[in-house]
Amino acid sequence: MPGNALAGRRCILFDLGDTLWSRGDTQTWAQQEAIANHRAIELLRKHIQSDLLPMLDDFVLGQRVRQTIDRHIRARILRNPNIEPDGPGAVIDTLTDLGIPMIDRELGATIFEALRIRIPESRSLFPDTHSTLRELQRRGYLLGVVTNRIWGGQPFQEDLCVLGLDQYFPPDLMAVSGDLGVRKPNPAIFQHTLKARQVSPEEAVMVGDSLSADVLGAQALGIFAIWKPKPEILARISSQKPATSNIHISDPNALGPEIQPEETTEQSPPPGLHRTDDDFMLAQDRSRDYLERYLRGEIQPDLIIEHLSDLLDIFVKAS
Repeated sequence: MPGNALAGRRCILFDLGDTLWSRGDTQTWAQQEAIANHRAIELLRKHIQSDLLPMLDDFVLGQRVRQTIDRHIRARILRNPNIEPDGPGAVIDTLTDLGIPMIDRELGATIFEALRIRIPESRSLFPDTHSTLRELQRRGYLLGVVTNRIWGGQPFQEDLCVLGLDQYFPPDLMAVSGDLGVRKPNPAIFQHTLKARQVSPEEAVMVGDSLSADVLGAQALGIFAIWKPKPEILARISSQKPATSNIHISDPNALGPEIQPEETTEQSPPPGLHRTDDDFMLAQDRSRDYLERYLRGEIQPDLIIEHLSDLLDIFVKAS
C-alpha cells in the first residue's frame, strides 16, 4: 500500500468514461449513434438544397459525416492534446470535405449538438459506482470530476442527474473539457476543480483509465495518480509486466487470458480501447504510445486498481 504518500489526501477526483461508467454493448451504441446521425442529416436536408448534398441515403451519409468529424477532432487532439477541439468548426470542415457549401457557425453548432449521444441511453454505471462514491463521501472525502469530453453543457448535466451522479458532483465541482476549452493533461483543467474544492494538488488524488490524461496529467501537478485500466488492458499488462507493490487487485484470478496486441490504427483500436480514448488517439504518433511506455517502465502510476470499490480499502477516513 502507498502509506505516507496518501497522508493528507482528502480530495478524490474522478474521470468518467471507463472509470465510473462503461460504454456498454456495441449494438446499443451503434443504435444510439444511428439515431443521432439521422438527426444531423435531417438538419442538413432542411438547410441545404438537395442537389448540393452527396447522393447517399440518410444512413450512409450520417455515417460519413460522423466519421469525418471524428477524424478532424482526432487530428486536432493529436496536434495539441491540451486544447479541446472546436466541435462546430470540425462540422464545417467536414462539410467542406464532402463538397457541401460552407455553412455558418450557428448551423455548424446545431448539427454538432444533434450528433450528441446521450449518456443514460448509451452508457452503464459500474455496479459499484454509487456505493463507492456514497461511502467515500460518508467517510469525509471531497469528491470532484475532471473529464475530457467534447460534449458538455446543460444536456451533460441533465444526463448526470438522470444517473444520480449529481448528488456527488454538483456542476461547480466538475471540470469538463468541452465547457472549459482545455483537456487533460493540461494543468488548467485539474486546477479548475482543485480551486472549486479549495484544496492543493498535494491534498488530491486522481482516479482514471488514461495513462496520458489521468496519470501523467495528475502527476505533473503533484496529484496522486490511481490508474484504473480497462479489463482488457489490465489483462495485457498483468501478463507482460511483473507484479509490483503499486497494483491493488481484489481477485487476480479473474483477469482472464492474455489479450494479444493488435496493430494500433485510427480505424481499428486494439482490444479495450475506443476511437475516442486519449491513449489511443495519441498513439497514432508512435512516440506517444503510452501503454508501451508503461510496459517499458517509463510511466509509473502511483497505484493501480481493478474495481472502483478497491478505493474503499485504500481511503478509510479523510484526514
